[in-house]
Order: sequence, then structure tokens, then C-alpha cells
Amino acid sequence: MIIRHDVPDQQSLINEREYPGIITFFQGDGAGTLITPFWILTAAHTARNIPNFHTIAIADSSYTIDKVVPHPGFVGNEPGDVDDIALVKLASPVNEVATFDLYEGESELGQEVLLFGRGDYGNGEVGIIGTDKKLRKATNLVDEVNDYWIKFRFDAPPNCTVLEGVSGIGDSGGPALIEKEDKLSVAGVSSWQDHEDEAYGLYEAVEYYTRVSRYISWIRSICE
Repeated sequence: MIIRHDVPDQQSLINEREYPGIITFFQGDGAGTLITPFWILTAAHTARNIPNFHTIAIADSSYTIDKVVPHPGFVGNEPGDVDDIALVKLASPVNEVATFDLYEGESELGQEVLLFGRGDYGNGEVGIIGTDKKLRKATNLVDEVNDYWIKFRFDAPPNCTVLEGVSGIGDSGGPALIEKEDKLSVAGVSSWQDHEDEAYGLYEAVEYYTRVSRYISWIRSICE
């Protein structure tokens, strides 16, 4: 996660055990969200890199991936291709970790989202500083919504959220969460960033997350 320059990086660091349902496929690179005991929601461009019989760690236990189901509409030739969403099934259920709900509303615009990832960290003035594979969070406000994306800009202070930020390289597939009825629901899946040929993660970059509410029926048809 890359956050505003005037907030210490330590404020974005969180205890891994607080959110065991936010997973990493490659020890810090490529993220996903546990939405049922068997199924993980992620980006299609992340899921296509998962090898057969790949194992991941969730809450100190190892789980083998049974199959990967990318959305059939995903082409994946370049950043910005739509339908960048996938489901990953585990061979055995995760029974002792809370799962995340899916955001089913149409009111994402203007809402604050909570972002998670273990990829590169840094700040809006310098971009990427490094990577240590630790779980971090950031926040942002949804600026625009369309059929495929929820979008938000990385604004510089003071006109930004308390922990304003965007994803770093390696955070793809991670969630944008909206709090609803005292629960965090997955509203977006990290897909790509438009930084207009500037360094990754600088202020004014625009983040694109796949809009989960568009894919509710598809997700449920796979997870049944």
C-alpha cells in the first residue's frame, strides 16, 4: 500500500491476525479475499499465474488450491481489460476464519473504502519505497463508478482521507471494502492503476478496482 507522505508508514501496518481472510498467493505478491470457506475472490490477471496444486497459508495452516475460475470475459492482454475478476477454490474448507460478504448495493460512489495488501509500500511524493510483505491498509473515497469499475484518485493532503492511499505493485487482487451494517463487504478487486507514465503510486494516480456488485450472479453461480 502507498499512502500520503505526511503519515508514518507504521500507521498503515496492521496485525495479520486481525484479517486472516485477506490472503496472499505468492508470499506477499497477489492478494485475495476469502468469501466462503472454500472460495477466494481475486483478480483474473492474478489468478492466471497460480500453478497447479499451489499451496497457500491461511491463519497458520496450509491449503491446496483445487481450481481457478477466471471470468470468461477476461482477455488479459493489457491493463484496463474488463472482467478482471476470478474465483479460486480450495481443496479443503477454511473453517475457523471469518469470511467477507459481497457488496450488493449500487451506492459505492462517494463512500470510503478500506484497501489491503502486502505488496510494495511507499508514499505519494516518492512512489514506491520498498517491500517487506507485511499486511498494510489504506483508505480512499470512490470518485467514479461505471458498469465495470469503481475508481478513486490518490489525492494529496489536506483534501484526502486520514490514511489516503492506493495499491502498490503486488497488491493486485486485494479488496476494497465498504462498511455496511457493522460488517466489511467486498466492493472492489484491485485491477490496475493509471499513473500517466509517471512513477507508480504518486499523487493524482487513479486506481481501478473491478466492481464486485456487477458480478454477484456470476460469483454465486460458481460458488454454489
